[in-house]
Amino acid sequence: MKLKAQRRYLVRGAFATAAIFAVIFLVACQGNHSMTDSVPLLILDTDISSDVDDVGAVALLHGLANQGRVQIAAMMVSSADPWSVSCLDALNTWFGRPDIPIGMVSMISGVSRGQSITDESKYTRIIAEEFPHDSPSTHPGAVALYRKILSQAEDQSVTLVSIGYLTNLGHLLKSQADAHSDLDGITLVRAKVEKLICMGGQYPSGREWNFYQDSPSSIQVVASWPTPIVFSGFEIGKDLLTGTALKDAAPDNPIRRSYELYNNLTDRPSWDQVAVYYGVMTVDNKKTGLWSRVFGENIVQPDGSNYWLNKRVPNREHSYLVQLGKTARIAALFEQLMLTTPR
Repeated sequence: MKLKAQRRYLVRGAFATAAIFAVIFLVACQGNHSMTDSVPLLILDTDISSDVDDVGAVALLHGLANQGRVQIAAMMVSSADPWSVSCLDALNTWFGRPDIPIGMVSMISGVSRGQSITDESKYTRIIAEEFPHDSPSTHPGAVALYRKILSQAEDQSVTLVSIGYLTNLGHLLKSQADAHSDLDGITLVRAKVEKLICMGGQYPSGREWNFYQDSPSSIQVVASWPTPIVFSGFEIGKDLLTGTALKDAAPDNPIRRSYELYNNLTDRPSWDQVAVYYGVMTVDNKKTGLWSRVFGENIVQPDGSNYWLNKRVPNREHSYLVQLGKTARIAALFEQLMLTTPR
């Protein structure tokens, strides 16, 4: 009897130990969000070239991915700068994610890459020359990649974050059935995308760079996009200054190097970081406490300027962000993520 009792004691002890480790494991998984259903699948669309906040946003996104808060499905480039794709690939490679697919702005519906926006960049070519990356010829067109990724995703599971021109998204809406999906662009987006976070415009009115650089695409996307859109405007990021903390990064850090080339490691507004952070951290409408939203309708005019109507339109959910959190707190949070090192 004593032996049986000892065996029962050992078995109960083993189960208890296993249960403790199971709880610890689950808590750890929830802590880094890597095993939960709430981790968003995200596609980033960037014009990485003209400004350096795109680089800061890419670093922030990798930092959140390292924490298990987001799965990066793909990245798209809306600029025709010939070095943008290589620069972006070099950043992803440095962060330990060289296999993130990147789509280039490309010909569709009569619009060619050569007709897209090209800006002279202070950093894209140098980053591409100084850091390893794939050849640009290995990257597909953005629309084809969008359609491939979306067709393979669960319904309404993808978050899109646009921090550049709306060229690629406009082309996506115009796209037709192909080898990846029998659905046209608008139907495919409606089926697969949960929401679009768009850094563009100024609220309640103004004229902002991302919108007026390709105003026809901006008009089309804002008027026709079939899922909710959250707009992060010029006024949101302009006072959130980040960049000087990168002086503490190693000299061979491409994020540091980009800011060094752009403005000698001085501060720069964080327009794009806001959109990325909000897109990742507001899963299932969970609130961060840093921003609130104003609902209504966004109107983009032919010159790329926009204005806000304080009325909600049936079957169209537009909102723009209003900052609630303290500026210094948000900027420090962003800079901490921008200092992320390779996983």
